Parts: sequence; structure tokens; C-alpha cells
Amino acid sequence: MDLTLDEHRLISEFRRLNPAGKQEILDLASLLLKRQDEGATASATRDSCTLDRKEERPETTKEPLFTE
Repeated sequence: MDLTLDEHRLISEFRRLNPAGKQEILDLASLLLKRQDEGATASATRDSCTLDRKEERPETTKEPLFTE
């Protein structure tokens, strides 16, 4: 796996942390990931709209179409 210099530095700094510090970082990452997932679903529902069809459309009827 190819990592950038910054990614190597982050990994080495994480390994130097005590167990409480590691847990705090992992909890924060988990919280941020949950917020990102909630934000994605909220924006997906916010950006979508439901179609309100008041009249029947001939294309949606189940009758067979005959052409000559």
C-alpha cells in the first residue's frame, strides 16, 4: 500500500499515543463518520421531491397497445 508522507506521519503519531488517546481519536473518527453518513442521507432526502400525479396518464394504464 502506497502512503503519502503525511499518512505515514499520522500513523506513526497514532502509534505513539497512549491507549486513552488512541480511544479518543477513534471515538472522534467514529462520530465524524456518523455525521457524514447522516448528512448524506439528509441531503439526499432534502434534494429529492415526490411526484404528485393527480390525473391518470394513458402511458400508465395496463391495457395493451395496438398499432398498425
